[in-house]
Amino acid sequence: MAVNTLALDVGGTAVKAALIDRNNQISNLREFPSEPGPAPVLVEHALAAVQAYDNYDVLAVSMTGQIDHVTQTVRFRSNLQPGERPEYPVGQVLHRAVGKPVFVLNDANAATLGEGCFGAARGCRNFLCLTYGTGVGGGIVLNGSLLTGRRGIAGEIGYMVTHVGGLPGKYNQDGAYQQYASTTALVREGRKVVPELENARQLFDLLPAKPALQCVVDGWVDEIAEGLRSLTYIFDPECFVLGGGVMERQEVLDRVRDRFCANDSPFMKDVRLVRAQLGNRAGLYGAAAYARWAMAHPHDKEHVGCFIGETK
Repeated sequence: MAVNTLALDVGGTAVKAALIDRNNQISNLREFPSEPGPAPVLVEHALAAVQAYDNYDVLAVSMTGQIDHVTQTVRFRSNLQPGERPEYPVGQVLHRAVGKPVFVLNDANAATLGEGCFGAARGCRNFLCLTYGTGVGGGIVLNGSLLTGRRGIAGEIGYMVTHVGGLPGKYNQDGAYQQYASTTALVREGRKVVPELENARQLFDLLPAKPALQCVVDGWVDEIAEGLRSLTYIFDPECFVLGGGVMERQEVLDRVRDRFCANDSPFMKDVRLVRAQLGNRAGLYGAAAYARWAMAHPHDKEHVGCFIGETK
């Protein structure tokens, strides 16, 4: 097992990087500029960050996009650039560039692994991790293993349809959960009351002076809670880990808990709603955890992270 893992979290606005040792100690945490673009552009940003490090044995990457962890390829890009292949072998390209073992995982799944191994869901073997932001990202852990699906892209909870025939969404998923439960949706509805509204933080700051915004928040919280209840019936989790900047507000988490628990169904009994703990480091820790699992189980392509829930 590698002594030092270089973990990257590659997004459209920044690349976060850090060294994580075998004792899970993080060091040399840095952030590098990035920009939205196709997979080859994101790989270029990743490699630029890698150049700042030399004392690592394996590269673990959390990256935005629908990634097949078995083939280490980005799949199903809806906005292909001229000359770009539908599937991009991101793992292979990175491996050729750095000459070391490389393991790539979708960013939402990496954050889920991070929270399961080192964060809010530590000790849980059945949980869902949801991040409320521009959309709704998610990851699912069942019996201590990340649910990856046939092509490695399971866990796209934001695309779950909660309003048939509702608001238009990506991939023709009209009425999808994220169209109603994301912070983007909250701000969209808030602008019907305060047209100059810029973001969710401003919305909550304006609540005392704009009581009409309370109805907007209540409706948004209901959307979040209804989605969580539906997911409970399907997956029977021990807990939900809720992330995203808006969930840092205690009043938001409390309201979601209240609405979730208002349903007296026995399915909801003892299901905990907890705040994500690792913040923007979750993807780094999760990518490192995935690399550790993959190196220890090179022939197991069906499971990811079956050590989740164990005491470390």
